[in-house]
Formats: sequence, C-alpha cells, structure tokens
Amino acid sequence: MLDPKQLEALSAVVDSGGFDKAARKLFLTQSAISQRIRQLEEHLGQPVLTRTSPPAPTTAGRLLLQHFRQLSLMEGELLNTLLPDGEQSDFTTLAVGVNADSLATWFLPAVQELMQRRRLLFDVMMDDQDYTHELMRSGHVAGCIGTRDTPIQGGECHFLGCMRYLCLATPDFAARYFADGFTHAALAQAPAIIFSGKDDLHSQFLRQVAGYDGSTPHITLPTPQGFVQATRLGLAYSLLPELMIDDDLESGRLLDLLPGQYVDLPLYWHHWRVESALAGDLSTALLGWGRQVLRQQLPER
Repeated sequence: MLDPKQLEALSAVVDSGGFDKAARKLFLTQSAISQRIRQLEEHLGQPVLTRTSPPAPTTAGRLLLQHFRQLSLMEGELLNTLLPDGEQSDFTTLAVGVNADSLATWFLPAVQELMQRRRLLFDVMMDDQDYTHELMRSGHVAGCIGTRDTPIQGGECHFLGCMRYLCLATPDFAARYFADGFTHAALAQAPAIIFSGKDDLHSQFLRQVAGYDGSTPHITLPTPQGFVQATRLGLAYSLLPELMIDDDLESGRLLDLLPGQYVDLPLYWHHWRVESALAGDLSTALLGWGRQVLRQQLPER
C-alpha cells in the first residue's frame, strides 16, 4: 500500500518547487520531507523526483501525483457526504490548467455557480493554449483547457468550442503601416504583439492569410488585457479574441485589418478518466458554458 503522507510530501515538493517550501507548507522539517520521499522511492524501487532545481516528477512521480490528486478529491467528497451539513465547512481545492484568453473571458463565469454551490476553490495554472496539457501530463492539474484534440493517456477530452481571433489595429496604426495593404513589406515593419516565445498563433495566421514566413518586430505581453490595451493605444496590431473586443469595431476605435479573415482556435477540456462527482460537475459546467459563448463549428483543415 502507498503511504498517503509520502504522497502528500511528493505533491508538496512539486507544487511548491522545493523541499524547503514543502516543509513550510506541511509544517514539517526539511529532513522529514526528504525522509518521506526517500522512503517512497525505496518502496517503489525507483526515483519519483529529479534532483534538479526545482525538483520535477519522474514518470513514476507523475503517475503518483495523478493518483494522489484524484484520491484527495474523492476523499474530500466522501467526508462532506458523511459529515452533518453543519460540519461541511471545508473548501475543496482543484488544480486546473487554463489558457490565458479563456481565463480572461469565459472561464470564471462558467464556474461561478459551481464554486458557490460546491464550496470549490481553484488553483489555476495559466499557460499558452498549446501547452496547458503538459501541466496535466506532469501531474500538476486534474484537468486543463487546451488545443490538443486527442486525450492524454488515462484521460478524456471534450470539444468546448472555438475562440475566434480578429486581426485589429487603430485607424492611425493602419494608416501608418498598412496604407498599401497587408503586404510582406508592411509585415516586416509593423510591430505585432505575441503572448510568449511559445505563441505560434500570430505567425500561423500570417502564413495562412498572407503567405508570410519572415520575421516581424513584436512586443511580448503575457496578459490578454495587455494585448487589448497595447492595441487600443496604437502601439502594435494583434490578434484579439472577439470576446474581448467590446464596442471597439462599432465605435471605430479599432479596425479589422482583414475583414472576413480570422482564426477559429478549437478548445478542448481534458480530465482524467477516473474522477470524482465534483470533477464531473466541473466538466458539465464548462461544456455547457462553452456551447453558449464559443463557436461550435470546427474550422476546416
């Protein structure tokens, strides 16, 4: 049998990023945390953590983390079922991976009612939409929103809908850089905005609509709100989710540089196949909200 205290120590080390922080989190000494990890590794006959800074779970460690998170969630639900209503005061915390644009637009409204009804808290880990599934694969989260359309081993995935992106700029910016149209010469000069070095959405769009595969000057802004503000200020042009645009197009504050051209980015909800009733309720809430606010037709390949 696996020792829950050893699994708890493993989770604390991975989540906090080190043995010292894990010890403070669990109100133990660092040597006690090290001893529990060592005992777990001796029991399994293989390492569960890499000796790096910060420590990372090995393949075995990732499987143990998945098991521990699912076990903790189901145990919390069982206690709330068995205890009298007046004693059900503890919140349940669920770790999820969410891409930045979903977090900035529809994710929180989607889970609002569930959080209040089930006394649910989220430990949200944000990343680019193409990489959130790595958070799940590494055992950091119980589920994630991302672009991968096939389930992770041991998991399931469901289509949420597509988030549409439009290529926008202020009228002054468009006149300065795109007076002669969306040409290769203009794209080589006009500042763009990207989320991070891992963000390929902008370059994929340029290849799709203009056949452009060259370099572009760019601003790196790792927040969706930063995208909107920088675009409205005329500092750059960008691909913005239509859910964040407000009345920018109607008021003329922003222009669609390529009317009729857009990116529909499919989003999927991933979760482990063995899950609790609470995780099932979360899936239901996300899928229901996705049907309301996201476009349901997959883009043609």
